[in-house]
Amino acid sequence: MKRIAALLFLSLALPAHAEDAQVVGTSVLGGKRVELLNDNTWRFAEFGDDEDAGCVPVNQVLSFCGTIFDWRPVDTTGTEFLRQFQHDSRTHAGILYEEVGAADGMDMEFMRNAVIENAAMGTGVRPEDIPVHGAETGTVDGHPAETVIYGANFNGLDIVYINTIVNSDHHNLQFVIWTVGKAVTDKGRAASEGFLKSMRITFPEAAQ
Repeated sequence: MKRIAALLFLSLALPAHAEDAQVVGTSVLGGKRVELLNDNTWRFAEFGDDEDAGCVPVNQVLSFCGTIFDWRPVDTTGTEFLRQFQHDSRTHAGILYEEVGAADGMDMEFMRNAVIENAAMGTGVRPEDIPVHGAETGTVDGHPAETVIYGANFNGLDIVYINTIVNSDHHNLQFVIWTVGKAVTDKGRAASEGFLKSMRITFPEAAQ
């Protein structure tokens, strides 16, 4: 999986203009909901009666229901992230997606190993040299999830990742929070929890 560049250099990516503007957030202007686009423009939102006015579709299985006051959208050009956000100067987040899942052999065990192996490959160390601070189970929008918390060092800069994985038979989502430091903090955990609570997931197979 081509995840290394996105995971390692996310916060250093330079902004660029995408060919097709994408919705990356919402706000309110004059009492009306507006959609914020990744080319630094906006437009008045249009939605049906059955659509959640506070959520922005990310792709066919995911919507983001957070606010730009907590998570400022960042351009994803040149990365593999569906969306990228900045919480503050030390904390960032990104969403990864693949249309491959457990039924295709990419189960949770595979994903846990892949996360650590990618971090090791990107920093030039062995997987066993990546400090793993914890592995936890939970849910994201009612879907079973597993979170791997680990660290990495890039040219002297210590980063802690809180990587939450949500799998279905044919879909895989990763919600990655990363912050500067050697150990996970209460602030980092709170940021991750808030980010995950802003997600709405609808896997097609779950609706069948």
